[in-house]
Amino acid sequence: HTPRLVLEGVTEHNLKNVSVEIPLQRLVCVTGVSGSGKSTLVQDVLAPALMRHFGRSTESPGAHERLLGAELLADVVFVDQSPIGKTARSNPVSYVGAWDAIRELFANAPLSRQRGYTASKFSFNSGDGRCPTCGGSGFEHVEMQFLSDVYLRCPDCDGKRYRPEVLEVRIERPVLSAPAAGAPPVTLGHARATGAASTDTVANPTLVRRTPPVVSRFVSLSVADVLNLTVSEAASIFAGDRDVIRALQPIVDVGLEYVKLGQPVPTLSGGEAQRLKLAGFLAQAARDGSSSRQPVARNGSLFMFDEPTTGLHFDDIAKLMRALRKLLDAGHSLLVIEHNLDVIRASDWLLDLGPEGGDAGGEVVAVGTPNDLRQHPRSHTGKALRDYDASVGLGAHAAQEAQAVIARAGTHARPGARAVVDAIQIVNAKEHNLKSLSVDIPRDRFNVITGVSGSGKSTLAFDILFNEGQRRYLESLNAYARSIVQPAGRPEVDAVYGIPPTVAIEQRLSRGGRKSTVGTATEVWHFL
Repeated sequence: HTPRLVLEGVTEHNLKNVSVEIPLQRLVCVTGVSGSGKSTLVQDVLAPALMRHFGRSTESPGAHERLLGAELLADVVFVDQSPIGKTARSNPVSYVGAWDAIRELFANAPLSRQRGYTASKFSFNSGDGRCPTCGGSGFEHVEMQFLSDVYLRCPDCDGKRYRPEVLEVRIERPVLSAPAAGAPPVTLGHARATGAASTDTVANPTLVRRTPPVVSRFVSLSVADVLNLTVSEAASIFAGDRDVIRALQPIVDVGLEYVKLGQPVPTLSGGEAQRLKLAGFLAQAARDGSSSRQPVARNGSLFMFDEPTTGLHFDDIAKLMRALRKLLDAGHSLLVIEHNLDVIRASDWLLDLGPEGGDAGGEVVAVGTPNDLRQHPRSHTGKALRDYDASVGLGAHAAQEAQAVIARAGTHARPGARAVVDAIQIVNAKEHNLKSLSVDIPRDRFNVITGVSGSGKSTLAFDILFNEGQRRYLESLNAYARSIVQPAGRPEVDAVYGIPPTVAIEQRLSRGGRKSTVGTATEVWHFL
């Protein structure tokens, strides 16, 4: 019998005496239309009630009668998109605990042993190995009175964080490359369901025959060089260092392999911060050595997520789902508020609220497996699943037709092409990770920017288009108005032609306190 968490008699906001049972050690999705009560149930009632049970300081939970089964959990964690921290010293490699293992590697280098350096010598947060001018941050913070604060590269360490004598310590690691054509494969062992190789004798063994990678060269790295590596580069270079790769692998699993090890955490987007938090929990599970399901009564925690797939590419969603399954395999429970149909289809159990939003919602419409909801007549989620299944069935044929049309037309991307005349033209954009990008965006059209996470979509849309359009509009205002608005700096782009004043509509309001309401935010209140 699956252990369950039971929440009874919830009447907070628009919820109408709702009672739910949440299976533990399962992926449970809370679904429903916007305003149906999902966030109220999870964020306003369940999460505070569980945190109070574990003695945490939290807001008072919303109105409910009782909560049963909390003793079956070891902890409760709400993984949202809020920033991880405000200090620029925090970075991905330290957040998942990989930096300790890397510092040990440098401490064991021949030059370190000769000089008597310990692992603490390679810390950028403390110790006498860091740059005394910037304190190991790599830059100096200059506070401005009327403009945004400025961060300048440290003049003494040139942004490398450490003293020159510490940077003299280097480690060598092999760089692996693909084997040459015609190289003979090597039998590694018997294939198992987990993908691990074994030399044990089994019935009807299937031998894994792979061509091993070749060491093409060795790379020499200082501690500053390592911080400048991306996660994917570091995972390749440190593939033979078990402690390092065990801590870095969770970052790869959640689809953040493109971030740099030393990238300040405050510069991550909300979705990236949420996935880095998930990577931190996966790294903790790896350190605990928990690779199989454990009894929930002993060590299972409940992880709650609020739409973790928001803004993610399809490929990134698949990576995220694999990471969530690893948490399940470690004996934990997952409760996810989600609209993405791929995640809903892959869930073990669904709680569908509705049927509509606001006063017309707040009820439990259906519970069960995704297949149960498909057969429910009143569930909007069930209808969406049926429609999605039908579209997936037709998807292969549609994709083949589209491929044939593309092949006949000979359509392909041509860098620098200028086919559109009435367009916003961006020339040689180099902001963040954009590599001399030149594009035309047709005006008076509905345009969509796609790509995997970290490919530069937000940089192109917000950091270049929005900021440049806003900056040019603000230049027409007087100096006093500009000092209040504080426009963003000019993006790193050679030229932007044909851009009108711009408006950014983001997912969350950037400003506003408790007195801010829908009426004031939309400026309707002034007319009332």
